[in-house]
Amino acid sequence: MKDLSERTTALFTDCTRDKLLKNSLQLFNRKGFTSVTTALLASSAKVREGTLWYHFKSKKSLVESHIDLFKTNFGLRLNAERKIDLEILVKQLFSQYYFDWDFRYLLRDDLANKFSRDKPISKKLDNLTQLRFDTIKQDALIARDLGVFDFKENELDELTEIIFLIADNWFALSSKKYPHKDENFLMQRGMGLLIKVSEPYLSKESKIIIKDLHGGALI
Repeated sequence: MKDLSERTTALFTDCTRDKLLKNSLQLFNRKGFTSVTTALLASSAKVREGTLWYHFKSKKSLVESHIDLFKTNFGLRLNAERKIDLEILVKQLFSQYYFDWDFRYLLRDDLANKFSRDKPISKKLDNLTQLRFDTIKQDALIARDLGVFDFKENELDELTEIIFLIADNWFALSSKKYPHKDENFLMQRGMGLLIKVSEPYLSKESKIIIKDLHGGALI
């Protein structure tokens, strides 16, 4: 399986624990948390089930580790230096979507419903929602200051909500709408939708850059 972005792939080493963490992330994304068995988790990492239990006490432990990994590496830390190349900034900004895509099973309602009675993990999943929303708003403001966006102060919440809703609904809808399409098609179509709804808020310079970039993969 090689469907994770370079940004996410770089988070994992070749150690057994990281292999289990990486492979389970990919499997949960593709098949859903409930559908993935421990036998499949172990075989995908080419280890015995006992090895899986040695590193993770349960499938829930994998979810908690994925949440921690997501939270730790979610922030873009956009460079506040105005001299930075605008094309690099645009790539950085939209790379956040690819990172979210890599952890999309965490952001789906079916996982939240699965753990609805488990207050600790349910709270962690709720916190992810708030973290993502706040970060989108913060990055939009920084990107406006750096020339990527051009929107009025009263349009900030509107832009943030649109980006958030498009991304989240696409994570849930994509494989259902296009069950026979590959990961790259689904990911890039979602990016296209985000660019389309963001276009009214982009600067003239960014629109030109994005038009050139989106002829292929952005990142």
